[in-house]
Amino acid sequence: MSENLPEAPQTLEGYYVLHDIYRVDWPRWWAIQEKFGYEVSTAARQWLANAAGVEDGDSAAYSVLTQKGDLMFVHYRRTPDELSRVESSFRRLRLFEFLQPAYSFVSVIELSMYELTSVAMRKLAEQGLRPGTAEYETEMAAEMERQKQRVQTRLFRKIPEQKYICFYPMNKRRGEQVNWYTLTMEQRREMMRGHGRIGHKYHEQVTQVIGGAVGLDDWEWGVSLHSNDMLAFKKLVYEMRFDPASALYAEFGPFYVGLRLPSDSLPQFLTGKWL
Repeated sequence: MSENLPEAPQTLEGYYVLHDIYRVDWPRWWAIQEKFGYEVSTAARQWLANAAGVEDGDSAAYSVLTQKGDLMFVHYRRTPDELSRVESSFRRLRLFEFLQPAYSFVSVIELSMYELTSVAMRKLAEQGLRPGTAEYETEMAAEMERQKQRVQTRLFRKIPEQKYICFYPMNKRRGEQVNWYTLTMEQRREMMRGHGRIGHKYHEQVTQVIGGAVGLDDWEWGVSLHSNDMLAFKKLVYEMRFDPASALYAEFGPFYVGLRLPSDSLPQFLTGKWL
Protein backbone atom coordinates (compact mmCIF):
# COMPACT_ATOMS: atom_id res chain seq x y z
CA MET A 1 0.00 0.00 0.00
CA SER A 2 2.84 2.40 0.86
CA GLU A 3 4.20 1.97 -2.66
CA ASN A 4 1.16 3.86 -3.99
CA LEU A 5 1.56 6.88 -1.74
CA PRO A 6 2.57 10.17 -3.42
CA GLU A 7 6.25 11.00 -3.04
CA ALA A 8 7.03 13.72 -0.49
CA PRO A 9 9.30 16.47 -1.89
CA GLN A 10 12.76 16.98 -0.43
CA THR A 11 13.60 20.40 1.00
CA LEU A 12 16.67 22.38 2.00
CA GLU A 13 16.52 24.40 5.23
CA GLY A 14 18.33 27.52 6.38
CA TYR A 15 17.77 30.01 9.19
CA TYR A 16 14.92 29.61 11.66
CA VAL A 17 12.53 32.57 11.48
CA LEU A 18 10.32 34.22 14.08
CA HIS A 19 7.66 36.83 13.27
CA ASP A 20 6.50 38.54 16.49
CA ILE A 21 3.69 41.10 16.25
CA TYR A 22 2.51 43.33 19.09
CA ARG A 23 -0.01 46.05 19.81
CA VAL A 24 1.16 49.02 21.89
CA ASP A 25 -0.99 49.88 24.89
CA TRP A 26 -0.90 53.52 23.90
CA PRO A 27 -2.86 54.98 26.87
CA ARG A 28 -0.47 53.31 29.35
CA TRP A 29 2.53 54.31 27.24
CA TRP A 30 1.52 57.97 26.96
CA ALA A 31 0.95 58.06 30.73
CA ILE A 32 4.64 57.41 31.42
CA GLN A 33 6.17 58.60 28.15
CA GLU A 34 7.08 62.10 29.29
CA LYS A 35 8.81 60.86 32.45
CA PHE A 36 10.37 57.56 31.37
CA GLY A 37 9.83 57.42 27.60
CA TYR A 38 13.35 58.39 26.58
CA GLU A 39 14.97 55.82 28.84
CA VAL A 40 12.60 53.01 27.78
CA SER A 41 12.77 53.75 24.04
CA THR A 42 16.56 54.18 24.10
CA ALA A 43 16.95 50.76 25.73
CA ALA A 44 14.67 49.28 23.04
CA ARG A 45 16.71 50.94 20.31
CA GLN A 46 19.94 49.50 21.70
CA TRP A 47 18.35 46.05 22.00
CA LEU A 48 17.28 46.14 18.34
CA ALA A 49 20.72 47.30 17.20
CA ASN A 50 22.34 44.45 19.15
CA ALA A 51 19.83 41.89 17.85
CA ALA A 52 20.42 42.98 14.26
CA GLY A 53 24.18 43.08 14.75
CA VAL A 54 24.71 39.36 15.25
CA GLU A 55 27.19 37.71 12.92
CA ASP A 56 25.03 34.68 12.20
CA GLY A 57 21.44 35.82 11.59
CA ASP A 58 19.56 39.11 11.60
CA SER A 59 16.70 41.06 13.22
CA ALA A 60 14.46 43.87 11.99
CA ALA A 61 11.48 45.91 13.17
CA TYR A 62 8.47 47.14 11.21
CA SER A 63 5.61 49.54 11.88
CA VAL A 64 2.46 47.53 11.13
CA LEU A 65 -0.36 49.12 9.19
CA THR A 66 -4.01 48.53 10.24
CA GLN A 67 -5.31 47.64 13.70
CA LYS A 68 -3.91 44.11 13.53
CA GLY A 69 -0.82 45.37 15.30
CA ASP A 70 1.67 48.19 15.82
CA LEU A 71 5.12 46.57 15.82
CA MET A 72 6.46 43.52 14.02
CA PHE A 73 9.85 42.04 14.88
CA VAL A 74 11.42 39.56 12.47
CA HIS A 75 14.35 37.41 13.57
CA TYR A 76 16.58 35.03 11.59
CA ARG A 77 18.73 32.68 13.65
CA ARG A 78 20.76 29.51 13.09
CA THR A 79 18.96 27.47 15.79
CA PRO A 80 15.63 27.49 17.68
CA ASP A 81 17.64 28.07 20.86
CA GLU A 82 18.95 31.34 19.47
CA LEU A 83 15.42 32.40 18.50
CA SER A 84 14.32 31.69 22.05
CA ARG A 85 17.17 33.77 23.47
CA VAL A 86 16.42 36.83 21.35
CA GLU A 87 12.71 36.55 22.13
CA SER A 88 13.45 36.24 25.87
CA SER A 89 15.82 39.20 25.82
CA PHE A 90 13.08 41.35 24.29
CA ARG A 91 10.62 40.32 27.00
CA ARG A 92 13.04 41.59 29.63
CA LEU A 93 12.86 45.13 28.23
CA ARG A 94 10.68 47.59 30.11
CA LEU A 95 9.00 48.39 26.80
CA PHE A 96 7.46 44.92 26.90
CA GLU A 97 5.26 46.08 29.81
CA PHE A 98 3.39 48.28 27.33
CA LEU A 99 2.93 45.68 24.59
CA GLN A 100 0.15 43.18 23.95
CA PRO A 101 0.89 40.08 21.83
CA ALA A 102 -1.10 40.18 18.57
CA TYR A 103 0.36 37.31 16.50
CA SER A 104 3.48 35.19 16.14
CA PHE A 105 4.74 32.60 13.70
CA VAL A 106 7.79 30.35 13.70
CA SER A 107 9.23 28.66 10.61
CA VAL A 108 12.50 27.80 8.91
CA ILE A 109 13.65 29.25 5.58
CA GLU A 110 12.91 26.55 3.05
CA LEU A 111 13.67 25.81 -0.58
CA SER A 112 11.78 22.97 -2.18
CA MET A 113 13.63 20.56 -4.42
CA TYR A 114 10.86 21.15 -6.98
CA GLU A 115 12.71 24.24 -8.13
CA LEU A 116 16.23 22.84 -7.97
CA THR A 117 15.24 19.62 -9.72
CA SER A 118 13.54 21.55 -12.52
CA VAL A 119 16.65 23.67 -13.08
CA ALA A 120 18.90 20.59 -13.07
CA MET A 121 16.62 18.69 -15.48
CA ARG A 122 16.55 21.63 -17.87
CA LYS A 123 20.33 21.89 -17.88
CA LEU A 124 20.74 18.20 -18.61
CA ALA A 125 18.17 18.40 -21.39
CA GLU A 126 20.15 21.26 -22.95
CA GLN A 127 23.19 18.96 -22.92
CA GLY A 128 21.23 16.28 -24.77
CA LEU A 129 21.31 13.79 -21.89
CA ARG A 130 18.39 11.36 -21.64
CA PRO A 131 16.75 10.18 -18.38
CA GLY A 132 17.32 6.54 -17.52
CA THR A 133 20.91 6.40 -18.75
CA ALA A 134 23.89 5.94 -16.44
CA GLU A 135 25.44 9.16 -17.72
CA TYR A 136 22.24 11.06 -16.95
CA GLU A 137 22.04 9.74 -13.39
CA THR A 138 25.69 10.58 -12.70
CA GLU A 139 25.43 14.08 -14.11
CA MET A 140 22.08 14.65 -12.37
CA ALA A 141 23.61 13.88 -8.97
CA ALA A 142 26.51 16.25 -9.68
CA GLU A 143 24.22 19.00 -10.93
CA MET A 144 21.98 18.72 -7.88
CA GLU A 145 25.00 19.23 -5.62
CA ARG A 146 25.93 22.33 -7.61
CA GLN A 147 22.37 23.64 -7.27
CA LYS A 148 22.40 23.07 -3.51
CA GLN A 149 25.64 25.06 -3.17
CA ARG A 150 24.22 27.84 -5.35
CA VAL A 151 21.24 28.48 -3.07
CA GLN A 152 23.09 28.61 0.26
CA THR A 153 22.98 32.41 0.21
CA ARG A 154 19.18 32.24 -0.04
CA LEU A 155 18.93 29.87 2.92
CA PHE A 156 21.33 31.81 5.16
CA ARG A 157 20.78 35.45 4.34
CA LYS A 158 20.14 38.84 5.89
CA ILE A 159 16.58 40.14 6.14
CA PRO A 160 15.88 41.97 2.84
CA GLU A 161 16.34 45.71 3.28
CA GLN A 162 13.37 46.90 1.19
CA LYS A 163 11.08 49.45 2.82
CA TYR A 164 7.89 47.36 3.01
CA ILE A 165 7.04 43.87 4.22
CA CYS A 166 3.99 41.69 3.56
CA PHE A 167 3.79 38.57 5.72
CA TYR A 168 1.12 35.86 5.62
CA PRO A 169 0.77 32.18 6.55
CA MET A 170 -0.71 29.65 4.12
CA ASN A 171 -1.65 26.00 3.66
CA LYS A 172 -2.07 23.66 0.74
CA ARG A 173 -5.71 22.57 0.58
CA ARG A 174 -6.83 19.15 1.77
CA GLY A 175 -10.55 19.49 1.10
CA GLU A 176 -13.26 17.21 -0.22
CA GLN A 177 -12.91 18.36 -3.84
CA VAL A 178 -9.16 18.83 -4.23
CA ASN A 179 -6.19 17.68 -2.16
CA TRP A 180 -2.66 18.86 -2.88
CA TYR A 181 -1.18 15.95 -0.96
CA THR A 182 -2.76 13.31 -3.20
CA LEU A 183 -1.21 14.72 -6.39
CA THR A 184 1.79 12.98 -7.92
CA MET A 185 5.24 14.50 -7.67
CA GLU A 186 5.17 15.41 -11.36
CA GLN A 187 1.78 17.14 -11.06
CA ARG A 188 2.99 19.18 -8.09
CA ARG A 189 6.30 19.96 -9.78
CA GLU A 190 4.55 21.21 -12.92
CA MET A 191 2.22 23.46 -10.93
CA MET A 192 5.05 24.90 -8.86
CA ARG A 193 7.01 25.49 -12.05
CA GLY A 194 4.15 27.65 -13.34
CA HIS A 195 3.86 29.35 -9.96
CA GLY A 196 7.56 30.13 -10.08
CA ARG A 197 7.30 31.69 -13.53
CA ILE A 198 4.85 34.27 -12.15
CA GLY A 199 7.09 34.99 -9.19
CA HIS A 200 10.10 35.43 -11.47
CA LYS A 201 8.29 38.24 -13.31
CA TYR A 202 8.49 40.25 -10.08
CA HIS A 203 11.97 39.25 -8.92
CA GLU A 204 13.39 42.74 -9.48
CA GLN A 205 10.58 44.33 -7.44
CA VAL A 206 9.87 41.75 -4.74
CA THR A 207 12.15 39.59 -2.59
CA GLN A 208 10.33 36.47 -1.40
CA VAL A 209 11.36 34.44 1.64
CA ILE A 210 9.47 31.18 2.25
CA GLY A 211 9.43 29.67 5.73
CA GLY A 212 8.41 26.04 6.12
CA ALA A 213 6.28 25.49 9.22
CA VAL A 214 4.84 21.98 8.85
CA GLY A 215 4.94 20.54 12.36
CA LEU A 216 6.16 23.86 13.78
CA ASP A 217 3.12 26.14 13.70
CA ASP A 218 -0.60 26.21 12.86
CA TRP A 219 -0.04 26.88 9.16
CA GLU A 220 2.25 25.00 6.78
CA TRP A 221 4.22 27.94 5.39
CA GLY A 222 4.93 31.56 6.23
CA VAL A 223 5.55 33.87 3.26
CA SER A 224 7.44 37.15 3.60
CA LEU A 225 7.44 39.53 0.66
CA HIS A 226 9.77 42.54 0.71
CA SER A 227 9.62 45.47 -1.70
CA ASN A 228 10.12 49.21 -2.03
CA ASP A 229 6.71 49.40 -3.71
CA MET A 230 3.78 48.14 -1.62
CA LEU A 231 1.59 47.96 -4.72
CA ALA A 232 3.86 45.19 -6.01
CA PHE A 233 2.47 42.91 -3.25
CA LYS A 234 -1.07 43.37 -4.53
CA LYS A 235 -0.12 42.75 -8.14
CA LEU A 236 2.00 39.68 -7.40
CA VAL A 237 -0.47 37.98 -5.04
CA TYR A 238 -3.43 38.80 -7.28
CA GLU A 239 -1.77 37.33 -10.37
CA MET A 240 -0.79 34.22 -8.44
CA ARG A 241 -4.40 33.70 -7.33
CA PHE A 242 -5.21 32.77 -10.95
CA ASP A 243 -2.49 30.14 -11.07
CA PRO A 244 -3.84 26.60 -10.38
CA ALA A 245 -1.37 26.07 -7.52
CA SER A 246 -3.15 28.91 -5.68
CA ALA A 247 -6.60 28.94 -7.28
CA LEU A 248 -7.25 25.28 -6.51
CA TYR A 249 -4.91 24.37 -3.68
CA ALA A 250 -3.96 27.41 -1.57
CA GLU A 251 -5.53 28.64 1.67
CA PHE A 252 -4.34 31.96 3.09
CA GLY A 253 -4.20 33.24 6.64
CA PRO A 254 -4.11 36.90 7.79
CA PHE A 255 -1.94 39.37 5.93
CA TYR A 256 0.34 41.76 7.83
CA VAL A 257 1.98 44.69 6.05
CA GLY A 258 4.43 47.15 7.52
CA LEU A 259 7.18 49.72 7.02
CA ARG A 260 10.79 49.03 7.98
CA LEU A 261 11.89 50.70 11.21
CA PRO A 262 15.67 51.17 11.47
CA SER A 263 16.83 50.84 15.08
CA ASP A 264 17.49 54.60 15.29
CA SER A 265 13.86 55.25 14.31
CA LEU A 266 12.31 53.14 17.06
CA PRO A 267 12.32 55.96 19.68
CA GLN A 268 10.74 58.33 17.13
CA PHE A 269 8.03 55.75 16.40
CA LEU A 270 7.26 55.38 20.10
CA THR A 271 7.08 59.15 20.65
CA GLY A 272 4.87 59.73 17.62
CA LYS A 273 7.55 61.69 15.76
CA TRP A 274 8.44 59.08 13.14
CA LEU A 275 7.60 60.00 9.54
